Amino acid sequence: MSEPSKRTAQSCPDAVIVTGAGRGIGRAIALDLGNAGVRVVCLSRTDNAERTAAEIRETGGHADGLVLDLADYEVVERTVARHVEALSHDKWGVVLAAGVLGPAGPLVACSLAEWDACHRINVLGNLAVLRATLPAMMDSRFGRVVFFAGGGAAYANPTVPAYAATKTAVVRIAENVHEDLKGQGDFSVVCVAPGAVDTDMLTAARAAGAVVKTTADISEPVTFVRAFLSSSSCGFSGCFVHVRDEWKHYLNTDRVVPPNLWRLRRSE
Repeated sequence: MSEPSKRTAQSCPDAVIVTGAGRGIGRAIALDLGNAGVRVVCLSRTDNAERTAAEIRETGGHADGLVLDLADYEVVERTVARHVEALSHDKWGVVLAAGVLGPAGPLVACSLAEWDACHRINVLGNLAVLRATLPAMMDSRFGRVVFFAGGGAAYANPTVPAYAATKTAVVRIAENVHEDLKGQGDFSVVCVAPGAVDTDMLTAARAAGAVVKTTADISEPVTFVRAFLSSSSCGFSGCFVHVRDEWKHYLNTDRVVPPNLWRLRRSE
């Protein structure tokens, strides 16, 4: 693990793209950032993205809505890249909250086409948004990246196996993006497990047979993202962090997490 990423409050993102901003956790994060004075680019598959952006503007904030299907990731990358260039902000962040559950049940009962659709949205579509933003981040030598995992990334989840596989992939991708950006400037990357938040997706997961023992309030991932984006230093860049981990001990200090803490690793 590298030294903690250091910055001042003035060097926090002044613009953040939020995927999945039409509902659930993504919407809550977008509204919270908008209320904090950050320019928010709200992205979702439906015009809910524009509704979220309008709500931010109604309270005096600055926001744009982009209606894009992440499954069409080549179009997503081109469109977001043009939007980022047009806005010309110096410091960007991305919050990649969009995701779909994909097929339910054992592998033998699911088509690979359903797996492919889940992968295109949860992995490639979100990565297209990040790729579109990376040139601006590299130019300014600044970037904040939040991936979302959980739900099978930390344990087997055969109820929604494609979803679990994509979220496991996202954890390793976050580790790799951290390594890509290490030493390139003021960058921090995290993959967060938001807990079982009572959203439409959780309702669908339960309907598919998932058993949820403990739920989390939506304020928990919102608080985590706000703290991560606004911190003066981050000692867990590249890690897979649950909202109820002791992550506050590694923000705004010189402390760095041990090498194998909050990582996608085999245990022996």
